[in-house]
Amino acid sequence: MRTSVLLCVVAVVLLAGCVGSVADAPAGETTAASRTAVQTTPSATAEPTATPYPNRTASFPAGPKSEPERPGKLTAETAAAFAKTYEYRYSYNDLSGPGRTVGMSEHSCHVESAEAAGSGYVVVVQCSAYVNEAAGGSDSTATQHYDYPPWTARYYVDENSLLREEVEAGG
Repeated sequence: MRTSVLLCVVAVVLLAGCVGSVADAPAGETTAASRTAVQTTPSATAEPTATPYPNRTASFPAGPKSEPERPGKLTAETAAAFAKTYEYRYSYNDLSGPGRTVGMSEHSCHVESAEAAGSGYVVVVQCSAYVNEAAGGSDSTATQHYDYPPWTARYYVDENSLLREEVEAGG
């Protein structure tokens, strides 16, 4: 008898969190626990499907550099060249500002990889730069020098999309 009661108590304690989290969710919503369970439970008949990339374009920051023209014919080489130029101009504009001199050229960036993915290409670009900025007020000739550590951006380029994602070091 004591064993049965102990097993019932253990079962209630173990299931209390699961039952409570689903019951507490508003109708039509799922909790993180239930989403994880749905996403990670394999089905005997389910086959993996490729998730299409959305048709959208990364926003280009305002600045002295213009957005590059998309390649006419998309190949690994043209996607790589486009992503490298885009990252250079994007970053140059992002670092630019009043009283700032950006030390960066297209040679400051290089393509680490370009691989086919879906109907386009995933291109990884790494860049580095420095900025000299006026310091000490408008009457001063002093400048502050900033060396930016190299950064990496991953692009997805296809006929209709351009997605940009900054990649964490080691990622």
